[in-house]
Amino acid sequence: MSPPPRAARPAAPLGARSQPEALRWRTRLALAARLVRNLAYDGGRLWRHSFLTGAAGREQRRGRMRMDAHFLEYGMSMRDPRRGFGLDRVHRLIDDLERSLESHGPDATTEIMQRTLDAYLAFNADATVDLDWLRRRLAALAPQPATGLRGGSETVTREAIQRDGMIDFLAFAESRHSIRQYAPGPVAPEKIERAVRAAQQSPSSCNRQTCRAYVWTDPALVRRVLALQSGNRGFGAEIAGVAVVASDLSHWGGPDERYQGWVDAGMFAMSLAYGLHAEGLGAVMLNWGEEHKRDKELLALAGLPDSTLVATMIGFGNLPDRLVVPVSQREPLERCLVLNRPLASA
Repeated sequence: MSPPPRAARPAAPLGARSQPEALRWRTRLALAARLVRNLAYDGGRLWRHSFLTGAAGREQRRGRMRMDAHFLEYGMSMRDPRRGFGLDRVHRLIDDLERSLESHGPDATTEIMQRTLDAYLAFNADATVDLDWLRRRLAALAPQPATGLRGGSETVTREAIQRDGMIDFLAFAESRHSIRQYAPGPVAPEKIERAVRAAQQSPSSCNRQTCRAYVWTDPALVRRVLALQSGNRGFGAEIAGVAVVASDLSHWGGPDERYQGWVDAGMFAMSLAYGLHAEGLGAVMLNWGEEHKRDKELLALAGLPDSTLVATMIGFGNLPDRLVVPVSQREPLERCLVLNRPLASA
């Protein structure tokens, strides 16, 4: 026996079926508009502050000088370097060095640049290339105070590297936790300084060293900075200090470097977190996942220039004797490590 026919559903009002779809599209368009506004904010700042169209400002020139000096330094450290290499970089570096000294006087950057060019001359002492013009221009520069800053290349040994670098880093890394419980009391300034010195050793693109750690330890100031960060609820009052880790857009030079500030600042931030850990302090990464309006608020609050690219915050403080931390179990190594993945045919 066949089942009775189903009763026909009443017709839906005109347009009722399209309402959820229309709502989804309106939501997507609103999200797209927000994304475009934030991309325009990021792209506009890179355009305004990078040396994409020329290095006219002091920080832009510093960034380009460091980039050119690094080119010369790593060229001199190659296994079989060619004498007289990189003359186009040498010309631009001495031009920028002269302009920097004329406009702003000597500083650490100009001293390092001068030492690098001195090393380049020594490297080419027996070469046939004519560098008398460079010697004359360097000799014409005003003497810089000898502060012990260096440039060029140096010889190191495997023994020295392994002697100073051989620690059980896996155990060290696995003992680090994101800390959200802190003991009361201020953090010793020398511990902060040592942690930042360690972070300064982080790799940076062409050794431009664009990253800065803006640190506050005054409780009232810490609270004001943390008020702009949306991920410290429930434990922010225990944090003794906060670092804002940022890169300077003035030190970048083109569309191909549009993300490099975040890359360098990310490496710097991780090194800083390890540095704080090495000093026996607790620390927690505080994500700066904010849109352009909140980013502007932070720059205004801290008095930072528009060229400041904030990557993250790090909260830190003294460790209590006992505390509870998330397990944060890592996935198996094979989920992360992909070794010798086949490549596409040539």
